[in-house]
Amino acid sequence: MCCNKGKDVSIENLHQGFTHIFESTFESTEGVAEYVAHPAHVEFANLFLSHLDQVLIFDYKPTTLRC
Repeated sequence: MCCNKGKDVSIENLHQGFTHIFESTFESTEGVAEYVAHPAHVEFANLFLSHLDQVLIFDYKPTTLRC
C-alpha cells in the first residue's frame, strides 16, 4: 500500500468545500478489503471521521490515457 496526502492548491476553485485528500494505492481489490476491515483502520476511521464536517470516499481503478 502506498499513501499520499495533500492540501488543495487549485486556482480553479472547484473543490466544493473539500480542502485535503488522503490517497491510498493498493495492488488488488483484496488488499483494499483487507485494509478496510483491519481493526486499526476501523478504530482510526471512527475517531478521524467524527472530526470532519463532510467526507467523500471513492474507489477507482486507474486507467492510463494516451494524450
